[in-house]
Amino acid sequence: MEKHQMRNVSVTDYADPKIDQLLKHTVRNQLESLLKAKLTTAQRQQALTQSFVDAMALIFSTTQTTHAQLTAAFEAMYEHALQSMSMAELSEELLTRQYIAPTGLIMSPYNSRHTIKDIYRIQGYAKGIDKAIRGMLSHKDSVTILYPACGPFAPLILPLLSYYKNQNEFNHEQIKVLFVDTHPGAIVTLKQLIDDLQLGEFVADIIEEDATVYEPEQAVDLLVLEAMQHGFTREGQLAIAKHLVKFLTLDGWMIPRSVSIKGMMIHGETEYNQQWKDAEYCHSDHLRDSALNERVELGELMRIDKSALLEMTEIELDDDIRVVAANTITIPTGVEDMSTRILAVYAQINTFGDEGLDQYDSGITHPKPDMNFYVDARPRELEHTHFVANSGDTVQFFYQLSGMPGFVPVKA
Repeated sequence: MEKHQMRNVSVTDYADPKIDQLLKHTVRNQLESLLKAKLTTAQRQQALTQSFVDAMALIFSTTQTTHAQLTAAFEAMYEHALQSMSMAELSEELLTRQYIAPTGLIMSPYNSRHTIKDIYRIQGYAKGIDKAIRGMLSHKDSVTILYPACGPFAPLILPLLSYYKNQNEFNHEQIKVLFVDTHPGAIVTLKQLIDDLQLGEFVADIIEEDATVYEPEQAVDLLVLEAMQHGFTREGQLAIAKHLVKFLTLDGWMIPRSVSIKGMMIHGETEYNQQWKDAEYCHSDHLRDSALNERVELGELMRIDKSALLEMTEIELDDDIRVVAANTITIPTGVEDMSTRILAVYAQINTFGDEGLDQYDSGITHPKPDMNFYVDARPRELEHTHFVANSGDTVQFFYQLSGMPGFVPVKA
C-alpha cells in the first residue's frame, strides 16, 4: 500500500523549499547523465584530459589570470573527474566509508573528491613540484615520486602529469610515480582516472596500504604529501611523513619542504567575519591590516621539514598514545583584553623554492579556533578538555600522533 502511494506522489506535491531544491538537483543530475551518456568513451576521456590540461595551463600562465577564470577551470576539472568516479562504479560502502585509523582520519572518496577544486592548494603544490622535478632532472636522468595518501583523484600529481604529456615536457622515462592509499574506494577510483587520462605509462605502482607502514622497495627522490586539515589536526600528515622520510635518497626532497604551524590570540568576530565582508574570496592577499594589527601572535608551535622529521623522537604514553614534543611559548603579558580572545592555529606551507600556501589560501591553512584554550579566564564549568593559563605562563606544546592528531598544551 505504501509503495503504491509513493508512486503516485508528484514532484509538485512537495512544498518544502529544501526538498524542492534537492529534487531539482536530482533531476539536473539525471539530465546531465543522459547528455553525458551520448559521449563515446574516447570523447569523455578527451574532455577529461583537456580539463586537466587547461587548469594547469592557467596555473603556469605567464599572463595574469583571474580568480573567476581559475574557478571555472577547476570546476570543469572536478566535474570531469566525477565522471570517472561514476565509471568506477563504487558501491555505497566504498564511496562513503570514513573512519578513524590509528594515526588519524581516513576520509571517504565522497568527501575527498572536493580537494581537486581547491585552487590555491593545487597551485602552490603543482608549482612547487614542477620546480623540484626540473631541479632534479637538471642533473639526473629520472625522478621517482612517492605520493602517499593520494586519495581518489591524486590532485597534486595527475593534473601536472597530464600537462607534461600534453606539452611534451617530460616523458615516462623521466618520471615514475608510486601512488599509495589505504582506502580501497580511493584505489579503485584512482585506477579508473589514470586509465581515462591515459597516464599509465607514468605509474610505477598503485598500492593499497596504510602509508604509515608502507615501505617502498627502493629509495625515492620526491615524497609528495598532503594529508592535512586546518589547524594541523585530524589527519595523519606528521605520522606519514615521519615514517616515509627515511626512504628518501640522500639528496631527496620532501614536498612540502616545510610546514610552519603558528598560534595567535584573536577576536573571532574580527578575524573570521568583519575582515571578509568586502572580500571577493578568502585569501592571504585579502587580509585586512585592521585584523592583522589586532592579533596577538604567539609564535611558531611546530616546524616540520626533512631534518626535523629525521631527528624527531616519539614519546609513548598509556593506552598506546604517541606524542612528539613541539615548541614552548610564553603567553604575552600586558594585553588588557586577553581574557576575551581565543587561540587560533594556522599553517604556512613552503612547497618548494618560493612556492607555497599562506593562511586562508586553502582549507588546510585556514586558522582553526581552539575553544578549549583559556587565558586569563575560566570556563563556567571546567572540563578535562579545557586548558587554563595566565598571561606570562610558559606553555609546552606536544603533538599527538595517534587517534585524532592535534596539539596538546601543557603548562611548563
